[in-house]
Amino acid sequence: MKKILLLISFVSITISCSTDITDMNVDPKRPTNTKPEYMFTNAQKGLVDQMSSTSVNLNVFRLFSQQWAETTYPNESQYDLSARKIPDNHFRVLYRDVLADFYDAKGMIKGQITETEEAAIIKQNKLALIDILEAYTYSILVDTFGNVPYSQVGDIVTYPLPAYDDAKTIYKDLVARLTADVLVLKKNAATPNFGSADIIYAGDAASNGKWVKFANSLIVKLAVNISDVEPAYATTQIQAALVSGVMTENKDNTKLVYLSTSGNQNPLYADLVVSKRDDFIPAETFVAAMDAVVPGGDPRMTKYFVNATKPVPVIPPGRTFVGGTYGEANVFATYSHITATLNNPAYPGTIFDYSELQFLLAEAAEKNLIPGGSAQAKVHYEAGITASMTDWGVPAASITTYLSQPKVSYTNPLSGATWQEKIGMQAWFALYNRGFEAWTSYRRLDFPKLKSPTTAINKNILTVPVRYTYPGVEQSVNGTNYTKAASDIGGDLMNTKIFWDKF
Repeated sequence: MKKILLLISFVSITISCSTDITDMNVDPKRPTNTKPEYMFTNAQKGLVDQMSSTSVNLNVFRLFSQQWAETTYPNESQYDLSARKIPDNHFRVLYRDVLADFYDAKGMIKGQITETEEAAIIKQNKLALIDILEAYTYSILVDTFGNVPYSQVGDIVTYPLPAYDDAKTIYKDLVARLTADVLVLKKNAATPNFGSADIIYAGDAASNGKWVKFANSLIVKLAVNISDVEPAYATTQIQAALVSGVMTENKDNTKLVYLSTSGNQNPLYADLVVSKRDDFIPAETFVAAMDAVVPGGDPRMTKYFVNATKPVPVIPPGRTFVGGTYGEANVFATYSHITATLNNPAYPGTIFDYSELQFLLAEAAEKNLIPGGSAQAKVHYEAGITASMTDWGVPAASITTYLSQPKVSYTNPLSGATWQEKIGMQAWFALYNRGFEAWTSYRRLDFPKLKSPTTAINKNILTVPVRYTYPGVEQSVNGTNYTKAASDIGGDLMNTKIFWDKF
């Protein structure tokens, strides 16, 4: 199990005896020096925490994708982002905490004097790993907001109020950076990097190692996202990434395995258990769709949901589980609950997985971005379902039966579903507990067909949001650049589409 270093262990302080009275001005508990390894570890944890959290102050993507509903306070399900300043918090965590730590780690490493060729190569490897996660972080910011500060970020002295870069330009630069990072890691495959300070992959950066596979898989994701805008560019990038090597199994999943110790637990545990609150339940939108796909319901339902024992929830005839009404206040005891599996403090936080990649490749095949057309799409589609079910512990025999069902079978004409619906629905099911990517898949494929709840419609929010509005602090502090960015994307609105969301 990968270790998460406690923050208190990040710094080793040696205090020596001295008659210099200025030593009294030094706080031994607030060190001024640290190591890039500690900054890298801290940034990794901060990034996975933000993408895993279900705190309504930080991450409401499970709600936006209508996989979860709320109980007492349904504001976020009604698309109220301002009361808790959710865009500000998401923006702040990724820029101020995660990217800042990556920048600091990178600066420290670049400033190190290397006396041997091996030491110089180790520096290159460390910088490549940092760069891969920087690219991932920026991709999340673009997919959340659209145009964001990019080229002027990191140099606060020269650019205290950074300009916003064009989102498509950022995307292409991220792909170029990832491609270069992969070349570095492949060239230096036999040389160490962060090692145990890497709490995601433990430094597995061999030529066909997990860092290389993650970077190439991320290229596939970005290229599929951009494919409706620039299909030729997307084709080139996807096919090159496949040749270089992408994820091939669930063991390649990009995840952080948390610990049971306080401060190192999965943030879900804090939100669902430690808080002693019952704020979330499965949304009926999601539960009913999973129930309807095959007789008896999708076999993952018993992995995703659990029924209350007292009082017994009201279950519709022929159903095993029932979700709460999305966008409304729900009585917790009346409905099925979130699986207890997520209540484990050491439950992993995942930011990319093999199942997601397979659904992306199925879409790529249908768009002729890779050879094989619908026949190849079927292979990837079934691999995506299988990977998801296997990861959740569904028996192989149940998976085989599921794949043969008319509403699941990729080629069964009786379903009447388009390829977008088939892939979109199954990606939605598989991306349970990965709300951001479920929301992204929905935006790209327009499936499932989600509707804005009545209360949101009454507030004149007629559609499910397809982006966050920009942070309020940017409007007040970085107003000139904010105003230009809002104009460039077509308006700072929740229904303004991200550049790649063409249809």
